[in-house]
Amino acid sequence: MIKEVQVDPDGQLTRRWGTKANDIRVKRTKAALEANGMTVLRASDAAAAKRMVLHLIPDASHVHQGASQTLDVLGITHEIEKSDRYAALRPRIWSMDRDTEANEIRRLGAAPDVMLGSVHAVTETGSLLAA
Repeated sequence: MIKEVQVDPDGQLTRRWGTKANDIRVKRTKAALEANGMTVLRASDAAAAKRMVLHLIPDASHVHQGASQTLDVLGITHEIEKSDRYAALRPRIWSMDRDTEANEIRRLGAAPDVMLGSVHAVTETGSLLAA
């Protein structure tokens, strides 16, 4: 019987995926994303990334965000949900009654002014993967 799962017993995953991409790979990936019609913004650090994202959201926008460790760690979720700059939809949706307000919950979640989320992978060929 297995009592403990070792995700990376020999360290191969950590060596392959646990290192930062070099500048050449980042530039190649950026070019591929742009060739696929995406706009790429690159922040120098976490604080710059937070400022960049929040600057893109117009004041008073109805903002919804998916569950995202990236948004949470950067403090973006907190900023959206706690400041009065935005109309945060996630706290509102979570406070609604699923039985009596299901249609309104669907409407709010389906058409926010701004929807934020994150992806699980960005490929060098310019694809985004969300699982």
